[in-house]
Amino acid sequence: MKNSTNVTKYKVLAPLYDMFMGNRLFRKARQQAFSEIRINRGDSLLLVGVGTGEDFAFLPHHASITGIDLSHDMLKIAETKKGHRDINLLQMNAETMVFNQKFNVIVLNLILSVVEHPEKVLEKSLKYLEYGGTLLIFDKFVESNKKPNLLRRGLNIVTSVVGTDINRDFNAIKNDLPIEIHKQYHTVYGLYTIIVAREKYTTNDIPE
Repeated sequence: MKNSTNVTKYKVLAPLYDMFMGNRLFRKARQQAFSEIRINRGDSLLLVGVGTGEDFAFLPHHASITGIDLSHDMLKIAETKKGHRDINLLQMNAETMVFNQKFNVIVLNLILSVVEHPEKVLEKSLKYLEYGGTLLIFDKFVESNKKPNLLRRGLNIVTSVVGTDINRDFNAIKNDLPIEIHKQYHTVYGLYTIIVAREKYTTNDIPE
């Protein structure tokens, strides 16, 4: 996936995105993912690859939310879903994101299969995750160290046209990053994976 070409693709796909990804099946899966984490009053959330704002419906109104996306066209749609909530939307490349704060919860929903360098996004997410914070990941991953079957490889040719690689291995993306997975399971007929994780600390990392 090339970030530059994805911008062009999502300019075309943005008006159609909710028609496909806003259906009952995917909304239920998103809701399922958010049910796995706790968001306390006053917590700050970062939605990496916020898209058209489909996640807003599953977030508490008391949360302070920042959403970033590379696509201006997707952000324009997300803007219409904010209402009067504390949601700040920014056009930003997730691989090079820069903030002057950290977040209690960082959400990576359907982004690691889209960006050109998913390992960079994951590394940046850890950088801006508050100590003890939570990573929520919802995406399309293959079984680790298992070659995708012929059907999936063929389907990936089609999905790649619209900017999504469905044959990525989360463990390969994570590699040696200090991530501790607390929960991981499949949903949507085994096509998608929900992961709840935190940064893994050494003794020297624990604040006094």
